[in-house]
Amino acid sequence: VTMAATKEMGNLLHDDEAMRLETTPESTEHNTTFVMHNEDHTLGNALRMMLNQNPKVTFCGYSVPHPLENKMHMHIQTTKDISAAEVMKSALRELMKMCDHVTNTFEDAENDYYQSGGTGH
Repeated sequence: VTMAATKEMGNLLHDDEAMRLETTPESTEHNTTFVMHNEDHTLGNALRMMLNQNPKVTFCGYSVPHPLENKMHMHIQTTKDISAAEVMKSALRELMKMCDHVTNTFEDAENDYYQSGGTGH
């Protein structure tokens, strides 16, 4: 993964979170292991699902190396026409859109409930 691609990935996150994403030394443009600090199976499984929906991803998997280490490894292999960093960025954006949709749907339903006289108990 090029330094520009790594920097671009960091820019996708908030400034205080940019340091949570790095790649392993053996990573290449199309075969990359991203290390995400302060993340676990919650993000790993959701992100793996989003990545596996992309036909240009030939392999995707994640692991939490040790339960006492607060980090997750996401390994991505892609076809030669797109980099692992590009599909990671796309998957993160799609996952954020999905989370926004779930939040908005929940808030709309909650508002409808209270407007129709719901008491919350």
